Amino acid sequence: MGELEALNETTVKDYLAQRGLAERLGGGAEDWVAEPITDGNVNLLFRVKNPHAGRSLIVKQALGYAWRYPDFKMPKGRLAIEHAVLQVAAEHAPEQVPEVYFFSPEDAVLVMEDLNRHREMRAALREGTRFPRAAEHLGRYMARTLFYTSDLYLPSGEKKARAAELVNPVLRKVQEDLVFTQPFMEHPNNRYSPPLEPLVREIYADDGLRAEVHELKERYMTQAQALIHNDLHTGSILANEEETKVVDPEFAFFGPMGHDLGTYLGNLALAYAAYEAHAANGEEKRAFRDWLLESLIETWRVFEREFLAAWEKDVQREEWSSDRYRERYLKRLLQDAAGFGAAEMFRRLIGMAHVSDFWSIEDEDERAAAESLGLDIARAWIASWRALERPEDLAALVRAGRVLL
Repeated sequence: MGELEALNETTVKDYLAQRGLAERLGGGAEDWVAEPITDGNVNLLFRVKNPHAGRSLIVKQALGYAWRYPDFKMPKGRLAIEHAVLQVAAEHAPEQVPEVYFFSPEDAVLVMEDLNRHREMRAALREGTRFPRAAEHLGRYMARTLFYTSDLYLPSGEKKARAAELVNPVLRKVQEDLVFTQPFMEHPNNRYSPPLEPLVREIYADDGLRAEVHELKERYMTQAQALIHNDLHTGSILANEEETKVVDPEFAFFGPMGHDLGTYLGNLALAYAAYEAHAANGEEKRAFRDWLLESLIETWRVFEREFLAAWEKDVQREEWSSDRYRERYLKRLLQDAAGFGAAEMFRRLIGMAHVSDFWSIEDEDERAAAESLGLDIARAWIASWRALERPEDLAALVRAGRVLL
């Protein structure tokens, strides 16, 4: 059998039928409807449903490139990494990931639960939608997936063997470039609203800022603390009032825990900044922003509680016997989260792969004003990351952010 070509609305139905997945939908290919999902940048996604039976599923195919950027070559094996990570997450935090029905490493095709009862968190936050259980769910998800894939829990040999299996060098290099290098220098991949030009020039010229980012870049490249999602932004989270699901872990590898924490918390800060333009009513804006900061704080508090509970129950006590070290460990994770969160914000605002929080704002001046607030928050986080003591400190820096234009 030759290499599978890019699926389309017709061939994806034939593929499912040939792979024995008809029972998941009921009927046969002639009864099904396939719809492409175009929200992502990297993979082909289809929702295939049987309207008569009320069933549906998601088909994900990895190509040898990012489908939205065909010149951006990527390994198809990234989907094998995604499948492996979903299996790990299903062991430790099953409520927070979709169920996998089928995976073919040869075809680079993954078939999984359709989360059509959920919304993409990023899009919903733009509209002021609140998710009352997201902080609880995501704090627990990060605590369990990170602790139980770290040296705190895994025997040394097993941890190193797992890390060697999930090296993911190509997608790690993508993140090294797009998050930690290109946004801080003139580069053809960078994009930003024209009114931001003076601020961007300041950032390019700020060697002190760049030095802090390089510290984080080195940690990203050298620290193999735990299996991290590595792209845990609000576009990789699907949620409703009762459930929260993490998707798209294809960038995963064994890296610094603070990267996952910071990426998510940084995206909450981006939602806060973007809401500058998404809400005209002052009271509505204040109330929703208060909720975002409460969610930021609660996410960390849940993470801390769950991480410490796992440590108390399952740490290799003969290896990690110091209570004082445990306190330092958690404090360092919070500080790392602030630093990595700042890098994520810079990337989304002036680098490549912008987010709909901002590009959905049609008026250029309004968009740039919101983006400048995001840059001010990012600069505050990167200037303060080594000194932070509490998640309330992070929230205070967000609240103190200014529109610089």
